Amino acid sequence: MIPPHTDTVAAARFFRVFGDATRLRLLQLLLERGEMTVGELVAAVGQPQPRISTHLACLRHCGFAVTERRGREVHYRLAVDGLDALLAQAFGVMTPISGRLASCTRIGPDWM
Repeated sequence: MIPPHTDTVAAARFFRVFGDATRLRLLQLLLERGEMTVGELVAAVGQPQPRISTHLACLRHCGFAVTERRGREVHYRLAVDGLDALLAQAFGVMTPISGRLASCTRIGPDWM
């Protein structure tokens, strides 16, 4: 149940962060490893640095991640508590329907 007085626009944007496979992978990596540099994230995800930086900027702007510059490197870490439990529950809920989700052509771009 959605609590009364919930800002549904903000809530939709919160969930939209999880709607991109790259951002979801970045969140998973930060959950698993705690803190990573941009270079480490690029290597782990295997996508071009500009694309990863764009997604990291989204995570930072929306409040999911914070940064710390150390010399020439920027380190990212999660800024939101409870994401591990939220994602674990989401993956548990989606498991029985994962095949249908994987083949869905009605949500999201074809390139996902």
